[in-house]
Amino acid sequence: MPDPSAPPPTTELPPHTVRRSPRASRARLTVTRDGELVVVLPRRAPERAAALLIAEHLDWVQTQLGRVAAMRRRLDARPALVAGRRLDVNGIPHVVRLAGPDDPGMGAGRARVERHLTSDADGLIGELLIHAGRAGTADPAALLEGWLRAEARRVLADRIAARAPAMAVAPGRITIRAQTSRWGSASRDGSLSFNWRLLLAPPFALDAVVVHELAHLAVRGHGPAFWAMVRRHAPRTDEARAWLRAHHAELMAALD
Repeated sequence: MPDPSAPPPTTELPPHTVRRSPRASRARLTVTRDGELVVVLPRRAPERAAALLIAEHLDWVQTQLGRVAAMRRRLDARPALVAGRRLDVNGIPHVVRLAGPDDPGMGAGRARVERHLTSDADGLIGELLIHAGRAGTADPAALLEGWLRAEARRVLADRIAARAPAMAVAPGRITIRAQTSRWGSASRDGSLSFNWRLLLAPPFALDAVVVHELAHLAVRGHGPAFWAMVRRHAPRTDEARAWLRAHHAELMAALD
């Protein structure tokens, strides 16, 4: 914690929010994916400790705010979701488009997502064609998320079935969720939970998360035995963790 007797900062500090936490033992800084600078203070810490902490780590704060701003600019430059935005689905590039009056199947009336795959010299490419229903009132983002969740369940179930025997574990129920800070989790009863957005990550990253959670069925905690097992079955684990950290905000905002 910054020394409360230190003189106040003389430089202008970026806007920030101060939050109190009875569980915090020391002050800490966070820059959210929306670019908000948050200072978490212990319940009894003086208010001025927030400004002192920011001033002490001002270079780090400015670097993080710059990275978030650059990410927001990249996200803002994307096409609208249904106007040609690209999503990589299990490693295959897809273009998202809203079905028009001349597209096949428009007369069926049912709101749905159709996937069309073709190939070129570089491999498979796909299109996700969203039919908003007879009245055109269905929410395209909700339809697409539903389709992606179902596809994530299928892909993850396949990877779990492929990986579990070699790891000598017996996974139970699989749940697909939309967590904002976790990619997966494993319960003591063998149940596994995964974030559907893993489907938008490279297959090696999805596979590394699958191995990570399966390993928890054999070894609790994150000790040396656990990491040895994970890296034996997923040698690209460190690369996967770095990729997911670097692209976290992009994946969270994939359908925004």
